[in-house]
Amino acid sequence: MSASKLLLAGTGLLRVHKDLTFLPLIPLPKPSFSQSIRFRGVCSSVAVESVAADSSELSQQPPPLLHPWPEWVTFVDRLKTNGYLIESPVKEDGTDGAGDFIYREMNLLKDPCLSFARDRYDLFNSLSSEDIQAVVEVGCPNILRKVVNSAKRLRAHLELEEGDVCGSCNLRGSCDRAYVVPKDSEPPRTVDVVRLLMFYAMDPLVISGGEKPPSRELAESCVRKLISKLVELSESTPSPPPPKQTARAPLPEKKAVENFSDNVSNDIKMQSGDWTCTNCNFLNFKKNRQCLKCRVDRPVNVGVQMKDGDWVCSKCNFVNFARNRRCRECSADGPVREGDNVEMKNGDWNCLQCNFMNFARNKMCKSCRAPRPVRQLNPGEWECPSCDFLNFRKNEACRKCKSKRPRQDEREYEEQLWRSPY
Repeated sequence: MSASKLLLAGTGLLRVHKDLTFLPLIPLPKPSFSQSIRFRGVCSSVAVESVAADSSELSQQPPPLLHPWPEWVTFVDRLKTNGYLIESPVKEDGTDGAGDFIYREMNLLKDPCLSFARDRYDLFNSLSSEDIQAVVEVGCPNILRKVVNSAKRLRAHLELEEGDVCGSCNLRGSCDRAYVVPKDSEPPRTVDVVRLLMFYAMDPLVISGGEKPPSRELAESCVRKLISKLVELSESTPSPPPPKQTARAPLPEKKAVENFSDNVSNDIKMQSGDWTCTNCNFLNFKKNRQCLKCRVDRPVNVGVQMKDGDWVCSKCNFVNFARNRRCRECSADGPVREGDNVEMKNGDWNCLQCNFMNFARNKMCKSCRAPRPVRQLNPGEWECPSCDFLNFRKNEACRKCKSKRPRQDEREYEEQLWRSPY
């Protein structure tokens, strides 16, 4: 029964299909989803075109400004080429770590700029003095100590009046070194010029393009000229470093003596005891036993005015005074004399150890420091307790210091007078 129903349904369907084949074609409406698909296709193509247009516009835009001064950009690039400036490592996205800010970053450029200036000290003489004068005669770019010192050194080199420059500077009110003239300043160097150029280039007013004083226009123009000149000169080969001043080796003794004899001997004033060598005519001091130049022994007659009793040592030829019993130079015994021609005054004494004659005031020997022996006083004579002067018995007061005579000596003198048979 079910099979027959299915058979009838199938034949019905076939009949309908056969009838439809002979019917005229009727245009059916397009499905609604085709419009949505077509709309979506149009929207996606427009988006791609807009993205491509934006990328082309970005590629046509100029690159960002690295620094307002192209001379400074070239100078920094030259520092990179010469190895003074080490670039930051590249990040994962392919961009540079420092980026374009390196041309405006003081902390990254300070050490490379100064290192370049110290290495190329020879460039200072090749820079224009007129441009340097135009930069420093308007004042200092800031009040930092090293910047001010560099500007003052350059002004002193150019013989500019420090008071006039500081009087026209806008920073004189806050500068603690205004109107201060450097004393014994060092000669200017390339590093002084580069330090000023660097701070001018890193000035916020220059980077931002703000308003600046009218006097800065000429100074900045000369700064840019000097930077361009440094870039040009940096391509040249550095000059060899100047030779270091080393300590001179000491001259041989012979040459030193010859120079001394030729240049100094004639200018030295001859003093008492000095003597002239009979062999080489060299002037020697009185302490020299031999000629300092030719080593000839000093002659006995040295031209010194010798008084009565003075004697010459037989060992060292030293001239001794008459009172010396031994040579003052070598301590050799003096000549044996039968009679003492030296007049000894009252109170003078001879040392018992070295036989040196001492004055009355000496309590110790001037030669060997031996104590003075006890004096042998004549009856009535007395020694002053204040100055140790030997007084005669008739003196009631010391002849030297006017001190009164001790009472004990007065009693002894009275006893001597009482015992006197006269």
